[in-house]
Amino acid sequence: MKRWTKIGISAALFTTVFSAGAYAATAVPKIFVNGNQVKSSIQPKIIGGSVYVPIRAVSEGLGVDIQWDNKAKNVYVDSDPNFKMETDATTYVFGRNLAFKWIMAYDERSVAEANALVAPNFKTDIYKESFPGGTYNLATIVDMKVVARSDIGLTVRIVQRVTAEDNYKVKVEKWDFIFENNKIKSVKVVPKSTKYLDRYTLFPGTSFGI
Repeated sequence: MKRWTKIGISAALFTTVFSAGAYAATAVPKIFVNGNQVKSSIQPKIIGGSVYVPIRAVSEGLGVDIQWDNKAKNVYVDSDPNFKMETDATTYVFGRNLAFKWIMAYDERSVAEANALVAPNFKTDIYKESFPGGTYNLATIVDMKVVARSDIGLTVRIVQRVTAEDNYKVKVEKWDFIFENNKIKSVKVVPKSTKYLDRYTLFPGTSFGI
């Protein structure tokens, strides 16, 4: 039976990112992902004028899934190692759109829109003091991405500016969505998924944080 594992010992796998030039041959490159320095037990290297960085460090910095097939010696970054054909695409798209609509309604404090998307027995630990009526952290979600899926829901990775706190930083966490009868049954924070970053860069010229 083929076994898929998270890359651990295989962190030494390197990917080339760009040509560094001969003048930098003695320098030790640093890795920055979304504006934050990523530490790695495996040092980046400059070989033949090109910079090689550990693929594990970059993938973890981006918050993407990475798997290693030791038998085939393949690395899968945000990829399905068992992919054979498209499956349940329509169901996934409906769930994704439902979750994203709720997130945008939450972010804009549109109570009526958010309530129209949820089941009668809806439960969440996202609201707290900031919703449905308050303006705490109003319009702060800067990025979101589906990172996992199950038979009954999906998980979305949220990047949020924590503007209502002193010396705010950028908060990254995962929210689990559970669906029921084409409605949202619950939205809850994945335990131990919350982390704070100094900054978050969507693309050059658009960065958030301190």
